[in-house]
Amino acid sequence: MSGIGEKKLLLDNYEKFLNIIDALKVGVFITDGQGNVLMVNKESERTGGGMALEDILGKNMRYLQEVGYVDESSVLKAIENRDECRMIQKLADGGSLYVTAVPYFKDDKIELVICTERDVTETKILEKLLEETKELSERQAKELEYLRASSKSRKPKVIAKSEKMKKILQTARRISQLDTTVLISGESGVGKEVIADYIFNMGSRNDKPFVKINCAAIPDNLLESELFGYEKGAFTGADNKGKPGLFEIANGGTLFLDEVTEIPLRLQAKFLRVLQEREFMRIGGKMPIQVNVRIVAATNRDLKEAIECGAFREDLYYRLNVVPLEIPPLRERKEDIKALAEYFVENFSEEYNIKKNISTGALSELMCAPWHGNIRELRNMIERAMVVYDGEHITARQVKNLLKSAGRDKNRLSASENITLNQLMEEYEREVLVSYLEQYHTAAEVARKLHVDKSTIGRKLKKYDIIFK
Repeated sequence: MSGIGEKKLLLDNYEKFLNIIDALKVGVFITDGQGNVLMVNKESERTGGGMALEDILGKNMRYLQEVGYVDESSVLKAIENRDECRMIQKLADGGSLYVTAVPYFKDDKIELVICTERDVTETKILEKLLEETKELSERQAKELEYLRASSKSRKPKVIAKSEKMKKILQTARRISQLDTTVLISGESGVGKEVIADYIFNMGSRNDKPFVKINCAAIPDNLLESELFGYEKGAFTGADNKGKPGLFEIANGGTLFLDEVTEIPLRLQAKFLRVLQEREFMRIGGKMPIQVNVRIVAATNRDLKEAIECGAFREDLYYRLNVVPLEIPPLRERKEDIKALAEYFVENFSEEYNIKKNISTGALSELMCAPWHGNIRELRNMIERAMVVYDGEHITARQVKNLLKSAGRDKNRLSASENITLNQLMEEYEREVLVSYLEQYHTAAEVARKLHVDKSTIGRKLKKYDIIFK
């Protein structure tokens, strides 16, 4: 090969070498053995402290150090020590570079010093962002894990002996497989949340988050941030990392909104948009967030009345009331009282490690009470009977005392209740039978005391579902 050809080949290879060096995402800075700058690649030029390339090439590192381009030079240290030098180099523009300077020897003389540079300023920013993202992910993962665990650990048994409740459960089971919105209504304490749990546990989303919020328990000024979340710095006192709302946390799963009528009117429009568009914006946010959430709502108020008085949006009502489930009060499904009472006795026996059962007379007393507080009141009374009284049985007398102390005994046959004369007579007849059975213990003795046949007592016991042992 001729000398011209060799020179051309060398130039071509040198050009390729420069292109490769320029393509690197790491700064490359090369000097000769005296510290004069020979080459700077594009990444090094970009992070070079604001000086133009022509102000650097050909300059000695001592000069660049004197004019403040760097505070100290890794190149000069590598030349001085005849060894590799690693250091943080501060630049004139306030940035920092992590520099590795490696001397290249020829015939025991330093011919070149090759430096690699990494922008520590950018690295720190990226590391900080990564750390914040990791913390946020960990926090959200913990929240989701807690919500999943709490929803799985609490799978309350649904007691349904009455025909009314059996029909409600049948409907709940059918709609659980669909993503339709459900509105559960009923008096306080009837078990609306238990039905919501049932729909979730039976549904196709039962392995996803189940998030619950009582809208009445959150102050109006905090409810928006709880539901929709907020961005960093959205308001004074906001978490500097921002916060996801419950809609985000429930994404893919189910959101249960108890006491939905307590959502302030100003927020109802935003809530309606989520139902319609499946998207919302955080407080202080600029980009809409898409969500896929099933809504189950509950209320103990008359929503139509709330609409009439201007406290609830009519369009939101129709969006929520796709599948209405109205839970009847306990006094209208007395068949459930006995099963519920026995269920609570079993639960509290296990919880408090107390061996106790409930007598037939006590059950009959419970079935006569009005239960204005519904299942919640019944549960509390059973718990009280379990822990207040000694003995292996909850008796009719104990229940009477508890009802009297709660002011329920005199009210159960109140004229204000919608009850017929026949119903009043039947309730009184039941009370008499229960009282006599508690006192005399055998059907024959009760019949003798009441001057009726034993077969009559048997028929009455069967009629009133009084179990006599």
